[in-house]
Amino acid sequence: MQKKKWVLLSKNNNKEDVLRISKTYHLPPIIAVVLLNRGIEQAEEYIHSTADRLLDPFLMKGMECAVNRILQAIDRGEHITVYGDYDVDGITSTAILVKFLSDHKADVDYYIPDRLQEGYGINVSAIDKIADKGTTLMITVDCGITAVHEIEYAKERGIDVIVTDHHECKETLPDSFCILNPKQPECPYPFKALAGVGVVFKLLQALTLQMKFHMQELLEEYLSIVAIGTVADVMPVLGENRIIVKNGLNQMKYTANWGVRALIERAEIDPAVMTTGTIGFTLAPRINAAGRMGDPKCAVEMLLAKGEREAKLYAENLEKENRERQETEIKILNEAQQIIEENEDMLEDYVLVLDHENWHHGIIGIVASKISEQYNKPCILISTGDGMGKGSGRSIRSFNLFQALEHVSDLLVKFGGHELAAGLSVHTDKIPQLRKQMNEYARRLLVPDDFLPRIYIDAELPAEYINMNTAEKLQILEPHGMGNASPVFFARNLEIMHIRPLSDGKHIKLTLMSGENGFEAVGFGMGEYLEKIQPHDIIDILFHLDIHVFRGERQIQVLLKDMRFSER
Repeated sequence: MQKKKWVLLSKNNNKEDVLRISKTYHLPPIIAVVLLNRGIEQAEEYIHSTADRLLDPFLMKGMECAVNRILQAIDRGEHITVYGDYDVDGITSTAILVKFLSDHKADVDYYIPDRLQEGYGINVSAIDKIADKGTTLMITVDCGITAVHEIEYAKERGIDVIVTDHHECKETLPDSFCILNPKQPECPYPFKALAGVGVVFKLLQALTLQMKFHMQELLEEYLSIVAIGTVADVMPVLGENRIIVKNGLNQMKYTANWGVRALIERAEIDPAVMTTGTIGFTLAPRINAAGRMGDPKCAVEMLLAKGEREAKLYAENLEKENRERQETEIKILNEAQQIIEENEDMLEDYVLVLDHENWHHGIIGIVASKISEQYNKPCILISTGDGMGKGSGRSIRSFNLFQALEHVSDLLVKFGGHELAAGLSVHTDKIPQLRKQMNEYARRLLVPDDFLPRIYIDAELPAEYINMNTAEKLQILEPHGMGNASPVFFARNLEIMHIRPLSDGKHIKLTLMSGENGFEAVGFGMGEYLEKIQPHDIIDILFHLDIHVFRGERQIQVLLKDMRFSER
C-alpha cells in the first residue's frame, strides 16, 4: 500500500537542543522539533517576524550607487524605463517600482518582453525601442544578471543600466552602472534568498530612508504585493522572506491597492483567511495567466489601477485568460504523457526531455512541473518551431538543474534559472544530443533511490495529542511555504473504525481509534485506497494537523499524506 519513502527528520535532533529551544522560547517540545528540522536554532526572529526586523537595505552591495543614480534621474527629469519580466515575480516587481517612482514624480514607464516573440530577459530589439523613447536610465527587475552583451549594447545607446535580480550569477557579470543581487560575489547582504520583487522592495526601502519618508507608508502600500511575488516564485518562507510574507498576508485584509482587492474579490477569497496556499494556487495563476496567454501589461496595469472599476476590468480579463491557460495546460499534458507512453525506453531515462512542435511557450513550465512530479524525475519540455526550441525545466531535490544546464551549455543558445527550475533555448537539431548528454550527466550523479518519492516527517504525534490544543499551538509556525512546509506528523497503530468515500470515490474520510482516542482524517485524492483497506485494519498514517473554520465553528482537521499497514 505504501508508495513513498518515509523519512523521519526528528531522529537526527539532539534532545538537549529540543529542551533548550522549548525552555528559552516557552514552546511545546513538538514545535521545537519542527524548528530544528528546518535548521532554526535561534527562534526569536522566526517567532517575532515583525516588520521592524527587516534588514538594512544598504547592506546590499551596490545599493548606495543605485539610490544615488535614481534620485539623480528624478531630480534631472530623466526618462526612466523599468525592464521587467512576464511571470508573477517580474510583474509584481515592475508594478511596485513603477508605482513608487511615479508617486515620487519620476518620468517613468515600463517594458515587459513578449513571452512568445521575445522570450525571457533583455534583448537588443527592446533596447532600441527603449533608447528611441529617450530613456537614459533603465532598471531591470527579476532579470539582467546574465545579459552581458545586451547591457553593453544599452551603454552604447547611451543608457545607464541598474540591474536588480535574484537569479544565480555566472562567472562574468554585466558591466552595468550597478548591480543589486544578494547572490553576486562579495555581497555582504546576509539573506540570499530574496525573490526578484524582494530585491526591488529593498531598493524602495533604501530610497524611502534616503528621502526621509515614513517607512510605515511603504509597508502598507507595497508589502501585500511583495508577498504575492515572493510566494509565487517559490522562495523559502524563512528569514526576511518570512517577515515579508507574514506581514504581507496581514496587509491583504485591508489593502488599499485596488488591483489586489479586485483580484481577491474575483477569485472569491476571504482575505481574513488568506494563506500562502491561497496565493500559490489561486491568486498567482491568475496573474501568471497574463504573461503566459496574453499581455502581461494587463496584470501590471491591474496593480497600478487608480480606481475600483478599472481594477475590476483587468481582474475579469485575467480570469478569462486563466481559464484558457487551464485548457491549454490539459492539452499539452496529455500530449506529453502520450509521448512517454509511446516511447517505452524513455521510462529508463534519468532526465525526461520531451519536444513537440508549437507547444505553448507560456504553459510548458507548468506541465514540466506536473510530469516531474508524476515520475519524480527532472523534466524539460521543449516547444519547437522554425529550427529553434524554447524549453522549460523542473527538477527534483537531488538534482541541480541549473548546474546540469551549465554542464551542457555548449549545446544551448542560452539558459538561466534556479536549482529546481530553468529555461533554455536550443536549436532543434541539438535536442537529441541534449537529451543524451543530460542523461549521461544525471547517471553519474543520481542513483535509483533518488527517484523514489519521499515524504519528510517532522515527528511522531501519538493519537492522544491529536487535538485542538496541539493544533492551536502549531499555528505559531505559520505562514508555511517553501523551506517552511506545513509539518508532517506520524501516528502508528490506528484502527480503522469507519471508511467513507467522498466525491464519488475521489477522496476518503476515515474514523480512526487508538485506545480511547479517536478522530476523523480526510485523504484528498486518495480514493484508490478504498480497495485496499477495510474496517478494523491497523494502519500507520502521515498527516498534517490543521484547524478548519466553517460558518464560524472551529474544528481540527487531520489531512492524510500517506498510509501503510502497521507492523502489528
